[in-house]
Amino acid sequence: MSESFQPALADYLRDESRRVGRADRIAFPRTEADVLAALAEARAAQLPVTTQGARTGVTGGAVPEGGLILNLAHMDQILSAANGEMRVQPGATLAAIRAAVPPRFYFAPDPTEPSASIGGMISCNSSGALSFLHGPTRNHVLGLRVALPNGDVVDLRRGRDKTQGLRFQLGSVAGELPPLRRPAVKNAAGYFVDPDMDLVDLFVGAEGTLGVVTEATLRLLPAPGAVWGLMAFLPSTAAVVGFVNALRQGTGDRGQTTEVRGPRSEVGKPATCNLQPETGRLQPSAQLAALEYFDSNCLAFLREHADELASKGIAVPALPDGSACVYAEWHAPDAAAAEASLMAAAERLPEFGADPDACILADNPHDLEKLKLFRHSAPEMVNSAIDERRKIHPGLVKLGTDMSVPDARLADVLALYEKDLAASGLEHLIFGHIGANHLHVNILPRHPADYDAGRALYARWAAQVIAWGGSISAEHGIGKLKRDLFRQMAGDAALAQMRALKKLFDPDNLLNPGTLFETL
Repeated sequence: MSESFQPALADYLRDESRRVGRADRIAFPRTEADVLAALAEARAAQLPVTTQGARTGVTGGAVPEGGLILNLAHMDQILSAANGEMRVQPGATLAAIRAAVPPRFYFAPDPTEPSASIGGMISCNSSGALSFLHGPTRNHVLGLRVALPNGDVVDLRRGRDKTQGLRFQLGSVAGELPPLRRPAVKNAAGYFVDPDMDLVDLFVGAEGTLGVVTEATLRLLPAPGAVWGLMAFLPSTAAVVGFVNALRQGTGDRGQTTEVRGPRSEVGKPATCNLQPETGRLQPSAQLAALEYFDSNCLAFLREHADELASKGIAVPALPDGSACVYAEWHAPDAAAAEASLMAAAERLPEFGADPDACILADNPHDLEKLKLFRHSAPEMVNSAIDERRKIHPGLVKLGTDMSVPDARLADVLALYEKDLAASGLEHLIFGHIGANHLHVNILPRHPADYDAGRALYARWAAQVIAWGGSISAEHGIGKLKRDLFRQMAGDAALAQMRALKKLFDPDNLLNPGTLFETL
């Protein structure tokens, strides 16, 4: 089933974390039977197994530390798509899924990289800009087939296969889930546990440590009649926070803090928002779907790289100097409802020292796609800049935070970042999902000393975010790189409970050892 690892396969030793591992063997299964054969081989030889998909993760979860690589990229078939559902193999990419979605539907999760595999998205419960409305990948997984380390295959369906309290039985594996707590913010760190939960959710976000997903059934949502976007430029951080809070006012149970426990109306529920200017009443027909942020450093960085972006077909719009930017996107039943919501938001801008006439509007698919490409260009250009610096300092990597905080701490966390970064002199830029209080601080070290200084700031911020009740990983997961931060957030007692849960499923610790927590 597997083959000896050869130097020509060196790319499979790394992921987007830029870390490089080692492996003894590699397998490229195409069917569930192939996966089971590879797991049987690993059990017999006591080989640790590192599961991979497209290797777009940034936390080192796909980087092997010896043993067998189980690469699922060839299990990439779209098996069916009808009646608001899609069955796929785990190696199917987000781009392929989007292309296969039937007319008048869409798949809501939207991580930045369209080459991400659905298996990887399920593994770390990834999200993206639209998670403001629709929540993370978890909310859009209706069913899973999972190969367990012992060779069992379980076929799980949301709403059908549930725990009894915290007790469960999956194939020959039975026991009681630990009463784990999660921070009440956008979070993608650790195992999901709730009484009477759907067993599907135990594997979403588990980072491949409990089983290997061999098939997924996804939820498709009805496509909105109109999608409009607005880029607004604001003069200060305080103005940004004020405008964001004004837009969030009245959104109710936002998707990013909502995790499903079964079929529920909340998935796709209108997040009523947007004040009608003439009445001050809520306009329920349009949904605020995304709220994104670019600080002034980020806009300056993108202006500096406008030519490089243009060569990739990405146009950089006119970006005012010294301003920060908020991107808002509305989904509505028709253009009239989208326009009313957007105009209501724009009319609030003078309250925060911004000019509505300076906004960039996207009211058609072509212009909207241009804004989305621009929005997604920031992380790509950061990675490109670091790749260039690595030619001088080979071990250099970027530092990127993935933390989230409660609503009441948005202004505080921005102030913390800005104060520390200004004092440090480190090159940096901030962007991300401000609607979920989830920002990516990207530190671009110029040399190893910068990297060390950035790590010290990262540790300081993590401690404060944890103290505020936030999460140290809102969408990227833990992998191997954030284990120490995860230990700080979860505590030793909770980690011991998670290890015990893993041992129930994987007594020989074969699946992705060293991911989430250190191997003992």
